[in-house]
Amino acid sequence: MDESTVKESRQLLRRIQDHLFQAHSAFGVEHETVGFVDVIHHPTNPVPDLNYVTPRRNTAWVSGKYVQEGLDRLKALGREPRVQYIEGLYPPLFAKMLGDLDLRVECNTALMVYVASGAKSAAPKPRTPSGARLEFVTDQSGVEMWRKVWRSPAYDVLTLGVEPLAVGRDLAAQRLGQEIDGLMYKRDLPVGVVRVSVQASTQSGHIVALALLREARTPQMMKVMLAAALRAALARGCTLVFSPGTTETDRAISRDLGFVESGSMVSYAAESAQVDEVGVQEHDDSVAQPVLALRR
Repeated sequence: MDESTVKESRQLLRRIQDHLFQAHSAFGVEHETVGFVDVIHHPTNPVPDLNYVTPRRNTAWVSGKYVQEGLDRLKALGREPRVQYIEGLYPPLFAKMLGDLDLRVECNTALMVYVASGAKSAAPKPRTPSGARLEFVTDQSGVEMWRKVWRSPAYDVLTLGVEPLAVGRDLAAQRLGQEIDGLMYKRDLPVGVVRVSVQASTQSGHIVALALLREARTPQMMKVMLAAALRAALARGCTLVFSPGTTETDRAISRDLGFVESGSMVSYAAESAQVDEVGVQEHDDSVAQPVLALRR
């Protein structure tokens, strides 16, 4: 990879970093700078994705000393030790250093990135399976249906697990342009939901989560829903859209739509603090009810 390509990749990852920083701020987190790290924490909600240590933005390296100071501060706030960062912005030695601090990989998910430019200013539109249609939420009944589908154990959930999901929100987020929710129906049965988080200041969109009825979970259905989410984000003015590439199937579907793998989101935690990758943590608080941290 030549120098210009590396520089471009890092610029894209910085935009993703800024997107997540703003998204977490919207959930009411507090930020403290401790040396060369930021300590992100929520005053009332212990969800892992809202409580972590991360290198300060625009730093190329952070020593173990500063990371440990950040972890100590996080523990003093009553939170489990956890470091979250985007691999691709820091050298491999950074991961080794975290291991030396007795932290272990909790989650490592590839980032699939779509950049709109030239011929890629319009997303592809794959063939929709017979009898299926996708509608975007525009009223409170749509919000209720989205919530019902999301809570049902009959649906498989795919998510990056770094931007919490507020299932109980009303239309405020959509009206503010911060969220796009889609519902997939097959005939009259809701078979899936998809959500895109939008940050206008970075012109970026994050396909936060996708859930499909197990019987309807096919590569084609996933492709149709991802493509619809991508088109909606581009129509909202996003020039960068990213999504998780959890499995090779996920990554292949994303690549077919024009996404490119670029770095990964990594979370390190003490073994006692690690979240079950198929589990759901749910906490009611005044920010959003409930806020979910999902990795499954």
